[in-house]
Amino acid sequence: MLYEKKDYLEVCSKYDDNSIEIKLGNKRYRINYPENIWRPLDEEVKKAIVDHAAFMATNYLPLVLDKKGVIYDTRLPMFDCFSFKSMMYDLPSSAVLDGRRMDDYVKSYFNLDFVFADEEPVVFGTGFESEETAVISFTSGKESLLTLAMCRELGVEPILINIVEPSNTHEHEHKMQILRGLNREFGIRYYSVPHEPGLFHDAKWMKARDTSLGWGNQLMYYLFLYLPFIVHHRARYLFYGNEFSCDKESFNSEGFRANFCYDQSTHWTTQMDVIMRTLTRGSTRVGSLVGPLNEIAVIRVLHDGFPELAKYQMSCFCEDPVTEIYRWCCNCSKCARNYAFIKANGGNVEDVGFWRDMFSYECSSLFSALGGEETYGFDRSGLGREEQELALFLASMNTPENEFLQGFASKSTFNNRDSGKQPSQNRFDEAYNHYLSPQYYRAIPEELRERVYATYNSLLLNRPRDLVMEQYAHDDSADMEKKEGMRVHL
Repeated sequence: MLYEKKDYLEVCSKYDDNSIEIKLGNKRYRINYPENIWRPLDEEVKKAIVDHAAFMATNYLPLVLDKKGVIYDTRLPMFDCFSFKSMMYDLPSSAVLDGRRMDDYVKSYFNLDFVFADEEPVVFGTGFESEETAVISFTSGKESLLTLAMCRELGVEPILINIVEPSNTHEHEHKMQILRGLNREFGIRYYSVPHEPGLFHDAKWMKARDTSLGWGNQLMYYLFLYLPFIVHHRARYLFYGNEFSCDKESFNSEGFRANFCYDQSTHWTTQMDVIMRTLTRGSTRVGSLVGPLNEIAVIRVLHDGFPELAKYQMSCFCEDPVTEIYRWCCNCSKCARNYAFIKANGGNVEDVGFWRDMFSYECSSLFSALGGEETYGFDRSGLGREEQELALFLASMNTPENEFLQGFASKSTFNNRDSGKQPSQNRFDEAYNHYLSPQYYRAIPEELRERVYATYNSLLLNRPRDLVMEQYAHDDSADMEKKEGMRVHL
């Protein structure tokens, strides 16, 4: 078949002793590695990484740039079919966020042509004797910090890898300060990987429309970027910070199930474990140590159990000019969500760098629990609304003088003290027990599971529920009986 090149994107890729280069059009984009990490890899391993990196960095771009497909000079990727599944399951949420029709997105993606070089696909697996080491996909958010804390608790040496996205200038500067601080204070090893292909997600750079497309392959894509470090350090584990809420779904207006972070779901984490076990012949496993926890519980465990690490938390994209100075913009829904979770657990928001009181009417549009119109991504989906309602209600107990919170609490459906219902039957208790207890989660390496749950049970279920007891005057024995019922046994 002949392809009219003007209708297709052309992607050429190569590598040298310390980098991968992806050429799109007449521009080159590099992924830089330390030479001692990349150069010693077997050539087949390098080829396979390049095949997957070139494909997954660009396979959504024809949808954005109105092209019929992509012509590659690389081979068919070994895990092309895995990539297809992850992309397809990400499309329903992308359609919702982009205000497009799911069937249009599916038809457009399904009809794309991907043309690869005639060279045979690289099929490989390289085993090694694993060491008690884990590569952590590190963002400095609450999940990656708790993953770091749990590795130290479990006696697994953590190695932090931060992929540097070029559009996030201020975010990168703050993260480098955090990484250097962790290294200086605890001796934790880290790597920072400059990643110019991240510009493909920058609509302004690409002269394209804003879109949520392309994120469905992101963690699988990162898996291949992490592979050189895994082989070099003979790492037994690769850990992502995929928490329990990543499995939440809703139905979009066309009746399609939509998961707004599908590639962080339990199912996909397990699929990535299959990929990694194939690539390393069982030497390395993929999982999440924070998978049993909802977000508010992640905050509680991190801040109560590991305050020495909690102070490094940063979860903002740092797109506002003010983030040249501060690591939280205090003007986005991610900041609002984390602010609420910290305050709900009685934490000090100033300790992690918040500089503005976000419990104000001025910030109300940033909270999904209040129907905020300035939310985005997962916050805009509404899937985390109940958890955020609970956080605001708990925060109102901590902050009786705050007019904004007390106004919310007086109207909250959690506030049914005058309804005649017993506390054990009301909505508050059900939500509290769910969001602040460890949940069953299967994408944890089996040999670590029991110790992970023991830590979470100890930090979550043995903590006195001071605020709840003040509000409802629970009987101690009944409360302990309820806690024992909540405890996850393995």
